Formats: sequence, structure tokens, C-alpha cells
Amino acid sequence: MGAVGPGNSTIDIDLPNPPELEVRRLTWALGAYARSARALVRSRSLSQMAESVCRAIAAHQEYVIAAIAMAGPAPDKEIRFIASAGSAREYLDGLVLTWRDDLPAGLGPTGRGIRSGEPWVMDDAMNDPVFDTWRDRARPYGIRSSTTVPFGRAGERTLGAVVVYASVPYAFSQREVQIFQELGEEIAFAISVIEDQQKLEEARRAQAAAEAEARARQAEVARIARALTVGEFASSIAHEITQPLAAVITNVETAMRYLAPAVDKVEAAREALTRALRDADRAHAVIRETRRRLARDDGDFVRCDVNGALRAALGFVAGELDASGVAVTTALADGLPAVLASEVQLQQVLINLIANAREALQDLRGRERRLTIASQAEADGGVGVSVTDNGMGMSDEVRERLFDHFFTTKRTGMGMGLAISRSIIEAHGGKLWSEPGLPFGTRFRISLPAAPEGDDG
Repeated sequence: MGAVGPGNSTIDIDLPNPPELEVRRLTWALGAYARSARALVRSRSLSQMAESVCRAIAAHQEYVIAAIAMAGPAPDKEIRFIASAGSAREYLDGLVLTWRDDLPAGLGPTGRGIRSGEPWVMDDAMNDPVFDTWRDRARPYGIRSSTTVPFGRAGERTLGAVVVYASVPYAFSQREVQIFQELGEEIAFAISVIEDQQKLEEARRAQAAAEAEARARQAEVARIARALTVGEFASSIAHEITQPLAAVITNVETAMRYLAPAVDKVEAAREALTRALRDADRAHAVIRETRRRLARDDGDFVRCDVNGALRAALGFVAGELDASGVAVTTALADGLPAVLASEVQLQQVLINLIANAREALQDLRGRERRLTIASQAEADGGVGVSVTDNGMGMSDEVRERLFDHFFTTKRTGMGMGLAISRSIIEAHGGKLWSEPGLPFGTRFRISLPAAPEGDDG
């Protein structure tokens, strides 16, 4: 029969099948379409859908193979069967087909149908010259006719084809081919839906991975914040203890000098003082080592983009700012030089300043709560950052003590956040200070030196 399609005049020939047989076949074809449609609706994957459709078609005893073929891209244009069913399905094992027109493997019914994009019917496999290459291979399987019905999306190349082999010649009427065409359209639509579902699932997985990474980053920032808090607290205690320990050592040394000329029973006192001096020295050594370990190491410093750190910090606290009704304005200068920094520590400082500004705006009434974050190039070649709120501001007395350890105006605060933030910035060779905002509020400013050219930390 060759290439056929709706309205194609080549189909108007006398078929050697009685009308009763044609009616039965048409009735069955409609039933197969209905079963296949149900399979399409219920399937959740391309393989499951293809297998279900093939089984639904191959249920007819005259259809010895029902297969779904996919048309590969250029240059190979390989035809790959992704599912098959039927009593002669082994015929497809190892079968090499293509839809290229310059290879013998592409000149059979399946290659011609996919290449043309139109249904191709082979009425008599034993005599059709198009099938010469495969006739001896097909004979033991009882293949006597076939139809290849391409399917694809509108305006795009053919995706693949429904390929059906029958055990009798002239098995496919025009109406049956049309039914397979309609089924092919349903398959193309189902493939589109499945691919969209897969893309959606991939997007969901990517989003979940990004959220997990963000949570891990937040946890890391929180962990470092806790470590820095403990470290700063321990450093403060070590600083406070060092002075009285030094005084103990001095007093013991003085007492031993006073006892030096004496004899008799003062020897025991001298031994006790010697032990005290030894223990004090040991305590001093422990504190010295503790302070050494708590000292910040710039070995992890790398070249950082301040604007990137600002955007990341804002991303971490965006939910809290939104929940507090705080509008954020950013004015980030382009072309800023990189700074040499620990990115996580720098983000922690920025998060702390933004969080403080948000808390300063919580009780604001009568005007919009606004937070302005800016970056700019400094006159000395460094980078400046400012975090400004339009809250009620603070007194000069409070501002003078703002960076003192354990000083806080919050009922539940520890008074360590700003002290730690200043320590971090100073460890980066920079400065952190506050000044009144204009006309309202408070502005925190950071100044950081630019990274030396070619310095990767």
C-alpha cells in the first residue's frame, strides 16, 4: 500500500478482505485504542506507558508484534524500540534500523514512515520490494504485513512511531491506520506530559537541594556564630584572669626574696611558695595557649565579593525582614575591588548588623520601616558598607558603649554580637563603627581594605 494518510488517494483500492472481517478488525482497533488510552492516562513513566500501549494493541491475535519506536537525532538517526509486545516480539532483538535515506537500514517501512512523517503500510511482506532486506529474517516469525504510524509534536520533527506487524497480508485498512494515527497523537501528548513532569520533578529536586544547601549554610553560620561567641567570651575571661595571675606570680616572687636570708623553719614556707609559683606559671601557660588557639587564623581568607556577601546575608534574613514588615533598599556599587576575607565570618557580621537593624525597627510607628544597605568604593581604595535603619536611633551614651563586651539594651541580649562583629572586622584589617542616621535611625559602617592584586588568600 505504501505511504497513506487521511484523504490520501493511494488508499482507495480494493482490499482482499470481506466486509465482515473489516468490521471486526475496525471494532477491535477501536477497542485497542480505548485500552491504550486508559494505559496512557494511568502511566507515570515513558517505559510504563509504552509497554502498556503495546500490550493493549498486541492483544489481537493477528497482530504478532506491537512496538513503540523512537527516532534518534542526527547524524546517526537511529531507530530504537523502547517497548514491544506480541508473540513474535523476538524479531526485534538485534534489529538495526535507521531513518537515514543513504543506508539500507533506513529504506524499510519503518525508516520510510519516520522519515516522511506519514503512515507507511506494507500490505504483503513476502512480495513488497521495500522489505527485501528483512524478508528472510521475518519469515520464521510469520510476519506478513505491517504499518508504521509516526507521531510527534506539532511543528517539530517526528518523535517516533507506532509499529505493528500482522500475521496476515492486507491487515490494515485506512480506518485502522487513522485510529493508530489518533493513538500516535495521544502518545506524543503523553510523552510531552511525562517529560514536563520529569522536568518539574528535576526542578523540585534542584530546589530541595538548594534549600538544603541554604539550610546547611545557615547552620554553618550559626555554628560559627556560637563558636565565635564562646571564643570571644573565653578570650575576655582569659584577659581578665591573666592580670590577677600575674599579680600572684609577682607577690610569690617577692615573698621568696624576703624569705631568702631566713633559715630554720621557714624552709617549709619557701617550698609552699615554690609550688604556688609553679602552679601559677602552669595556669598562666594554659591561658596563654587558650588565647593562642582562640586567635583568629587568616589561613582560610580568600578573595571575596562584598556585594555577593551582602546579597547572601540578605537572603538568609529575607523571611524575618518580610515578616517584620521591613522594606529593604539596596544601593550596591559596581566594579568594587575584592577583599581578602573569610566569607562565612563576613556574612555573619552582615547578618548581625541587619538583624540588629530589624530589631531596632520593631517598635517603630508612624512611618514605613525601612532598611538601606549600600556599598561603595573608599577613597583609600578599599570597600565601604553601610547598614542604615530609619528607627528611633540611640543616645550618644549608648553609642559610646555599643561595642563593649556584655553591654546590651535588649532584655534578653548577651551584649556580645557587636563586640564579636567588631573583632571579626578588625581581624580582617578593617573598621566597624556606628553613627546617627539622617534624618532618623542609626547607620553602621564597615571599611575593609582591598585584597592585594593576585592574592588568593
